[in-house]
Amino acid sequence: MTVIPGLVRRAAAEVERHLREGAGALVRAGRDLERSAELVRLLPVLVERLSILEQAVRVQDTELRTIRTELDSLVGQLNDRLLPRLDERMDDTERDLAAVATSLIRTGRDTAGNRTRLEAAERRVADLRSKVAALEQRTGIWRDLESTVTRFGDDLDAMRARMAPRPAEPPDALPAPVQNLTDRPA
Repeated sequence: MTVIPGLVRRAAAEVERHLREGAGALVRAGRDLERSAELVRLLPVLVERLSILEQAVRVQDTELRTIRTELDSLVGQLNDRLLPRLDERMDDTERDLAAVATSLIRTGRDTAGNRTRLEAAERRVADLRSKVAALEQRTGIWRDLESTVTRFGDDLDAMRARMAPRPAEPPDALPAPVQNLTDRPA
């Protein structure tokens, strides 16, 4: 019959343990209610801060989209104005240069009249070569500019993707910060 008193003691200990756990849960629930009340008081301030941040992000997004549109328009205008038939003009100039060189070979250099024409043709060849060099230089500069503008647009997109929203101005009076409930004495 010693089994029954042992079972009774074990059952009483288990009931006591459950009662202590229940009391602890009630104390924690009371603390959670106090903390919830503090959070409810802070909620309007936090909602206001969030709306300010959202507005700032919208304004930044609008500005970045405007800049991107302007950059795309600028690149389109530059392409329309500077590059049409540029390669064709370079080919035409090279053909002219080859034709002048061929005509120089065919031209006799024996007479004084031919010398005068030869010097004029040589000046023309030199002029054409300088024009070809200048045209090639402008083409290189344009292609560098176009590449730079394209990289700038890509950098702008990357910056916009990485950009963190600007912090909003804090309200004049902020409530005291919420203390961690585990730091309070019980």
